[in-house]
Amino acid sequence: MLFDRTRIRTRARFGEADIVHARLADEIAARLALVNRSFTRALIAGPVTPDIDAVWQGLGVPAVRVSPAAAERPDVVADIDQPFLRAFDLAISINDLALANDPVAALGQMRGTLKPDGLFLGAAASSGTLAELSDSLLHAEAELTGGAAMRVAPFGDVRKWGDAMARAGFALPVVDEVAVPVTYRSLGGLMADLKAAGLRGILASRVPAPRGLFAAAEAHYRAHHADPKGRLKATFVFAFLSGWAPDPGQQKPARRGSGKVSLVDALKP
Repeated sequence: MLFDRTRIRTRARFGEADIVHARLADEIAARLALVNRSFTRALIAGPVTPDIDAVWQGLGVPAVRVSPAAAERPDVVADIDQPFLRAFDLAISINDLALANDPVAALGQMRGTLKPDGLFLGAAASSGTLAELSDSLLHAEAELTGGAAMRVAPFGDVRKWGDAMARAGFALPVVDEVAVPVTYRSLGGLMADLKAAGLRGILASRVPAPRGLFAAAEAHYRAHHADPKGRLKATFVFAFLSGWAPDPGQQKPARRGSGKVSLVDALKP
């Protein structure tokens, strides 16, 4: 078990500084605007803050907000692995999938919320997220103690998320990846933002930090991951997922080998 879901369920209400999830909500809304379909009822799983709520209200779709944390005051308090009725034609997940101990099962539950031919859109942290922070903490702890504990969670890459979508039973799955670079004046600023986003202290295995770890990590960060102005670079990488609940009337991909023109002929000048 990678994540402590009890700590996630008992997290405090997200801070107003939660810029990470607000940006994801904006991106999901922009992608939904490109879908030529009207929706009547949405299930939205993820953090609940005023900024994020404003994005969802702009969709013009009646929505049920679901979060595992009661302190966020969602419409429904439920963990990501709890099933819902097939009562929605749109389901959205903002980074909850990245914190699931079984992402395929969690995706399967999201698919199970949908009516046939319902749409799922999600965003999940992907491989490369906080690589600079992970590198700095590992090097600093190794220098201080001769070993290092995992302090930044590993995340699956875009191919693994695509495989998880297929295994969860989504039709016509599509996954792409977006890197979001951010800079900070100090390591403390980054850590404050992670706390505001509910992303600190949620690993199931937690080893107390040795004395001086964060000062040493900041020194390594500045030496290896600072921009020309001396600000610390932090990269967030997100996989954006989309897929449809299966329906007999949906378009089907062509059967492999059914093409009538060879690739060799198509590429001839």
